[in-house]
Amino acid sequence: MTIGAGAGLRDAGELARRSMLRTRRAPRTLVLAALLPLLLLLVFGFVLGGSVDVPGYLDFLVPGVLVQAVTLTAGLGAANVAVDVRRGMIDRFRTLPVGSAAVLTGATAADLVRLAVTVTAGAAAGVIAGWRVDSGPAAAAAGFGLLLLSGYALTWASLLVALYARTPATARRLVYTCLIPLAFVSGAVAPTDPMPWWLRPLAEANPVTVTAAALRGLWSGTPGTGLSAYPLALLWPLAVLLLAIPLARRRYRRTVP
Repeated sequence: MTIGAGAGLRDAGELARRSMLRTRRAPRTLVLAALLPLLLLLVFGFVLGGSVDVPGYLDFLVPGVLVQAVTLTAGLGAANVAVDVRRGMIDRFRTLPVGSAAVLTGATAADLVRLAVTVTAGAAAGVIAGWRVDSGPAAAAAGFGLLLLSGYALTWASLLVALYARTPATARRLVYTCLIPLAFVSGAVAPTDPMPWWLRPLAEANPVTVTAAALRGLWSGTPGTGLSAYPLALLWPLAVLLLAIPLARRRYRRTVP
């Protein structure tokens, strides 16, 4: 059955509302999304920060912590998708005149809310600690938009993994087996120069490193090499979305409980 664009948007809105209600009834993931950047800032800024020799370390650290937190928050909804697969909800949705795009977009809506909570909490904590954006509102908005875009791309990648997982526990393990190295084997909280020769190329090629560098360039208020990373930081989440969305829709149509 062909579904019009208007009907598809309405369906996506209703399924997004379902995801929001699930988050409201189980707020622990929302609380974790808010606490995660605070914990990362506390550990890397105040516990381990003295061991990192970077002038103006807070300006270096906060963009990296925000990218790390967004990366880890992006995997929080994967278990919910796996629960729907396990309980047969995906099969029920497929019996309705609802397009796969609407179902999957609705499923990622709560993830986008969690990402916004993470970014807001992390930025607020950074401001309290003394961090500021020195480059004006346009650059600030571009940076926060980039953060949400990169996190949203990873939610789609996590959703795709969850559609293949057989249980919620498996979904969580698979997603975080990928996301934890992505967040921490990077130049998010420390320069890559002191890393071993075999690890440094991986860290420098890491999308988290690229995005953190782009944010530092955007928010520093002065021209720098970080700003040159912005096109690549914008390209990788768009590439992930272009790949993950059709693959997730295809897997959705073939998923069995």
